[in-house]
Amino acid sequence: MSETLQAASSRFTIRQLVDEAQREAFMRRRYFEKSVAAGRMSRAEADRRIDMMEAIATRLLKTAHV
Repeated sequence: MSETLQAASSRFTIRQLVDEAQREAFMRRRYFEKSVAAGRMSRAEADRRIDMMEAIATRLLKTAHV
């Protein structure tokens, strides 16, 4: 891990990272729904990317025992 990336990752608590990942998942649900409706994104791709962000939050919670 680069020094810059390592410094950035230690600036935030696990709780802050989880909250941000959950907020991002919420925003993706809203934004991607519009993208799917407009034909700019497939439903499968939208679901995959939302699921990925939710998995990030879940993994952080499990590994940090928050």
